[in-house]
Amino acid sequence: SDGQKHRCHLWREIAVMKKPDYGIDAPGLATGFLLGGICTFALALAMGQFGGSQTWSVLATAVFTFLGIWSKIIKLKTRETMLDDVAWRGDERVLDVGCGRGLMLIGAAKRLKSGKAVGIDIWQPKDQSANGPQGALENARLEGVSDRVEIETGDARALPFADASFDVVMSHWVVHNLDSEAERTLALCEMVRVLRFGGNLILADIEHRDAYLAALRSLGLVECRIEVNPLLDKVLGAVSFGSFRPATIFAKKARLH
Repeated sequence: SDGQKHRCHLWREIAVMKKPDYGIDAPGLATGFLLGGICTFALALAMGQFGGSQTWSVLATAVFTFLGIWSKIIKLKTRETMLDDVAWRGDERVLDVGCGRGLMLIGAAKRLKSGKAVGIDIWQPKDQSANGPQGALENARLEGVSDRVEIETGDARALPFADASFDVVMSHWVVHNLDSEAERTLALCEMVRVLRFGGNLILADIEHRDAYLAALRSLGLVECRIEVNPLLDKVLGAVSFGSFRPATIFAKKARLH
């Protein structure tokens, strides 16, 4: 019948609808974690055959798998938690430093009405799978926020923007990629420089949290705090030998009196 044909056509359209793809962060590391999970699971099975304890193997497998799928599932939820920290008006000008395929950028753009979300990156494939400006622009289109998003190429250590030009500055798992503490501090200085007085900074990363916090405080930011999941922090830090400890720093730039 015509009704059945219409429903079949509708289902075919739904099936081929393209969904946003925010990539895999540090694809080489994520692949290693997944392979580690597979190998550990195989080892657990072998130990079971010989009567050995499987507790540690099951735990390791779960952790490795968690790390491997983080970029595809969990980061979408954590993004919303981070952005909820801002009391959005809808007219903000937002900067995402190291935006990649637009995870944080597009999340912020969804909360804007007349504002603009600007993403900047140097587009290194080692930082994120299929990293490039077209990926961010395509995701913005798929999410219906193209009119609120701008993409530029630029370095976090020399942001091409005027002082105090953004209400919110964000960066997600980017700054640790800079080789030296001096370079990382320079990137933080640049983020603070372009942030308006009274504006919000959201800095998420997997390393150097204490150094970041100290640097931001020395730069005059206020209401600085670190948020972590204590259990995950201990477990992930242990199995990754301290190289993977996700944390988010929230801070504000003090208003001028």
